[in-house]
Amino acid sequence: MREQAWPPSKFHGIALSILLGLFCFRVLAQLLQRYLELPFLPPFDAWQSGAVPYEVLLTSQILIIVFYARILQRIMTRQMQPNRSQGWIFFITGLIYFLAMVLRLAIGLTGLSEHHWFRSYLPILFHFVLSSYLIVVGNFHMQATARRQ
Repeated sequence: MREQAWPPSKFHGIALSILLGLFCFRVLAQLLQRYLELPFLPPFDAWQSGAVPYEVLLTSQILIIVFYARILQRIMTRQMQPNRSQGWIFFITGLIYFLAMVLRLAIGLTGLSEHHWFRSYLPILFHFVLSSYLIVVGNFHMQATARRQ
């Protein structure tokens, strides 16, 4: 068994759990709207921008859930060894992703609102969730390595 010198952060575990839960809700809500059309949820088409067919979208979403859940599980069970350079990769990737969605939202609100991809606000919201997850994972790595030094 490896030496476990660092404690998992409660903040990181809670934040990642909430973000993953929100994304799982998004995937489930759209799936329910596809087949049941529940009146208290936005219509099916509001959940996607139409950039990819729903079957491809759903498959990619399930893969993201599995990947993100594995990261969360590894952090909480101390199997994830903190790595500063890996933390920077997660953090910078998440930040670029987040900023790209801010730009997409700004363009949709100011100029190209007639284009469906730019006015698909619900998908943009959940892209913020996904990018925030990457930022928090990056922060975990950087804080955990700082504590070990």
